[in-house]
Amino acid sequence: METKFFSNDTHVGAVHLNVNFMDNSIKFYTEILGLHLLETTDEYTVIGTERRPLIYLYPTTKPRVQTAGLFHFALLVPSREALGNIFLHLIKTEYPLAGASDHDVSEAIYLQDPEGNGIEIYRDLPSESWQFEENGNIVMGTKEMDYQGVIAANHDAPFNGMHPDTIMGHMHLSVIQLQETIAFYEDFFGMDTMTTYGPSAAFLSAGGYHHHLGLNTWNRLDKRPELDAPGLRRFDIHMPNEEDVAHFTKLMTEKGLTMHKDGNSEYVIDPNGIGVRLMIRNK
Repeated sequence: METKFFSNDTHVGAVHLNVNFMDNSIKFYTEILGLHLLETTDEYTVIGTERRPLIYLYPTTKPRVQTAGLFHFALLVPSREALGNIFLHLIKTEYPLAGASDHDVSEAIYLQDPEGNGIEIYRDLPSESWQFEENGNIVMGTKEMDYQGVIAANHDAPFNGMHPDTIMGHMHLSVIQLQETIAFYEDFFGMDTMTTYGPSAAFLSAGGYHHHLGLNTWNRLDKRPELDAPGLRRFDIHMPNEEDVAHFTKLMTEKGLTMHKDGNSEYVIDPNGIGVRLMIRNK
């Protein structure tokens, strides 16, 4: 893991999820994924590593409906060894997996939590090995992962929980309108489009990372989410300094956007109705 992509530039932070069955979700994230229960309040439960919160869980009684929102959130582990460790653990627990892929810039496994929220767990290949097309787009394909090599990299080490250096690597959203959403994240958060998949998907980042944010219209959605409906409640974006926040605030005022309240938190809504909480990067 190259921390330069998550230190000096804008990047994603924790994901906030509404869940119908809190106990099941806590059990999955702590016992299956090996994360830690960090905090429980009347409003939410916080899951993460020993070093950082990654997932906020909020109880809801509403039924799940298909809207714009989460395609998956992606937990980035620091090495191939760490990926092999969690991969072998999931195999041994017989938890159902949705896939395992080589994306040219990363190796990833896919699954869903008990409520159907998509999860990617991945490790990056060294950035010097990433390839770019003549037009500047980064090469990100999908082919079968060398799963035997990934598992072998673990060297038969026992599973002792998700690696403590695990971070939120990227967020992938199901959106209603792609171009409007690209413009929003480029304008307000200074992200760059790293590549597109025709007219239906785009991958954006700051500071040259392959992507901090994925966007797609593959599910052809046309409904905006409700704040307390099951699934994605919002996600955090970390900005590096007060100057960037001031620029964001100025743009927001100029374009007539307003901040919304959720408990003690404030967030802005993207063009799909997806909430984004702005955070200042921890020093």
